[in-house]
Amino acid sequence: MFTLAQIEAAYSNIETGKDFPEFAKTVKELGVSSFETYVEDGSSTYKGNDDEQVTSAQRYAALLIYGIVNPEKFLSDLRNHQQGNTDFFQFCKDCADSGVFKWVVDLKAKTCTYYDCEGAAIYEEKIPS
Repeated sequence: MFTLAQIEAAYSNIETGKDFPEFAKTVKELGVSSFETYVEDGSSTYKGNDDEQVTSAQRYAALLIYGIVNPEKFLSDLRNHQQGNTDFFQFCKDCADSGVFKWVVDLKAKTCTYYDCEGAAIYEEKIPS
């Protein structure tokens, strides 16, 4: 069983998007099987294998999610973030500007899928090991 304190400790090691694969590996080792992160306020819900679930508090004041999805801008911002050029908050602001509502990380399938406000998948990628 994992705790929010354990997840927050792992999260504290993230500085940029380059650190995300290591965070994913660490929380998986804690027993997290998936998590959803909401762009609007930066909160995340972490789920385990036995219906266990914890939700983090919002990380910042609510952002307005742009209603029209801009996949090209999003992919450019995502690549920039993965190269270590932006922190979590800036990435979330960029996502909001591109119409991204949330992302879902499936640690078993090793995927991260980004969704719009209507629940349509915008982009899915494999999480590097």
